[in-house]
Amino acid sequence: MPKPSHKDKLIQSALSEFHEFGFHATGVQSIVDRAGVPKGSFYNHFKSKDALGLEILDVYWSANQTARDTLTDCNRPALERIDTHLAAFSGSEFGCLVGNFSNEMANSEVFRDKLNSFYDTWLSGLSTCIKDGQSDGTIRKDDSPERLAEFIIGALEGAILVRKIDHKDTSLTGFRTSIQKFLST
Repeated sequence: MPKPSHKDKLIQSALSEFHEFGFHATGVQSIVDRAGVPKGSFYNHFKSKDALGLEILDVYWSANQTARDTLTDCNRPALERIDTHLAAFSGSEFGCLVGNFSNEMANSEVFRDKLNSFYDTWLSGLSTCIKDGQSDGTIRKDDSPERLAEFIIGALEGAILVRKIDHKDTSLTGFRTSIQKFLST
């Protein structure tokens, strides 16, 4: 197995640092220290901390593709797909990196554009799943799939925030149960 490159080490280090401490609280020095590489290596691979932050968002988003793919698995009932998707958010004491960056970086146009594209993709997948459930009669039809999906994403990010505060998975398991009841016909 080949040794990780300096760039790979920097990416993994930054992913951990940004997730644990936040974008603004993380300095380039703490990233290179955690990675165990010289500071000059950082600037050989990244133009700026912002450039690294944008790449970290892409890495995180790609790493969580499987969780989003559950929403489109038409061999399973829609409510089950939604619950499996939401269950994927359990276990991280530092929350959702996309949500964390949204809180910190929404005032930066370049970050906001990337975060919006992620949100639109997530909203689309969840809305489609909800629409499937509405079509088969298992999900309520008194609101549009898009509005229900917006509510779920917003409520999920709130439940994740509570999880960060109380360090208890019950915040998310209770949320999942409530969403099932909220969506069911």
